[in-house]
Amino acid sequence: MMKKSMIPTRFFQSVLQLKYVKRAGWISKVKVNDHESVADHTYSMCAICMVLSDMLNLDTERVMKMVILHDLAESITGDYIPGEISKKQKLLQEKKAINSILYCLPTDIRTDYKKIWQEYVSNKTDIACFVHQIDKIEMMLQAEQYVKQGYSYKSLAQFFNSTVKYLGIDEHNFLNLHK
Repeated sequence: MMKKSMIPTRFFQSVLQLKYVKRAGWISKVKVNDHESVADHTYSMCAICMVLSDMLNLDTERVMKMVILHDLAESITGDYIPGEISKKQKLLQEKKAINSILYCLPTDIRTDYKKIWQEYVSNKTDIACFVHQIDKIEMMLQAEQYVKQGYSYKSLAQFFNSTVKYLGIDEHNFLNLHK
């Protein structure tokens, strides 16, 4: 049985807070009424990454940890849209937030999670690149869900185009990918 003093409540509260942090781009750029939260986004990414990581024989446990940690700082900072603040300022705020969130964890776990989060931010390993790609793919799939809910493709085109550009795929491949 776990002792109450062993439970990292601060960490769990940060995870739960993501349910209330709305994905800002859907609100400001498309005016989606029933928009997803950061927790919704993270859950979708987890499911997508789990399957694709296993299919690609990646380290699925590391991938899943990275997905869960990748936006956790937003439980404190909120979800900024690109250009709202500088990349440097965003990184500094997120680093401070993730350190605050992880502080309550045992040292070995905290150190491991910080390394995984930093690996994601640096985006230099195969796993980090994979998670960044899935982040974009999930956004595109969510945009497609909004089209199905009646939002115009035109208002969501910037999200599709962002994915196409990031993944370096041509329009023909894109059209096959999002059908």
